[in-house]
Amino acid sequence: MKNVQTVAIAFLFSLVLMGCKGNREQNSYSTNTKLHKDSNLKKQAASIANKTNQIEDSEPSFGEVKNELVSRYDKIERIDTTLVVAGDSLKVHEQYYCLKDNTVIVPKKYVWGGDTTKDFITYSFVSHIVIIKNKDTIINKVFRKSDFNNVVNPEERKYAIIFSANFNGYNKKYNSIIFSYSITIPLTDVGVSALIAINKNGEYKMLGEYAKLDDD
Repeated sequence: MKNVQTVAIAFLFSLVLMGCKGNREQNSYSTNTKLHKDSNLKKQAASIANKTNQIEDSEPSFGEVKNELVSRYDKIERIDTTLVVAGDSLKVHEQYYCLKDNTVIVPKKYVWGGDTTKDFITYSFVSHIVIIKNKDTIINKVFRKSDFNNVVNPEERKYAIIFSANFNGYNKKYNSIIFSYSITIPLTDVGVSALIAINKNGEYKMLGEYAKLDDD
């Protein structure tokens, strides 16, 4: 009888030990899982912080913005292409360039870096467009920033330049060749977009920033 009791006690004791071991293993697994999750969260947070710092670091300085503007003074952007519309050949020539005329004065309130005690003086830019339909020149005009006065804000009328120019091709909705521009105050992000639509007769229309080029 004593042997039976001894065996029974030993068996129960072994079950208790197994249970304790299982709990320790489960606790260890839970702890490791938690540590793994915490580690992943820390890595994610560090990655987000690193990306945020990269975005902040990628923002150009005042000097970089100014140098980019100045670098445009001696550049000429050209477009030479031919479109065929309803049997007519339309040769399109455009030159976007700086006049180097010292006519644009940007008030010091817009100068966020460099010498903020005085106004910034820069040049104006123009877009010279020539379109030849078959053998006839239908338009030969230099477009200046003042040509956009009716479709831009008063602020841009006073201080902005034609900051960039793009060719959009032929648009069925307006039955015209489209050129798009950014009318922007130098050294700032204050500006609006504007368009020039020129039809096959050489008639042009200035369009504001809310003009839609799609057919909807």
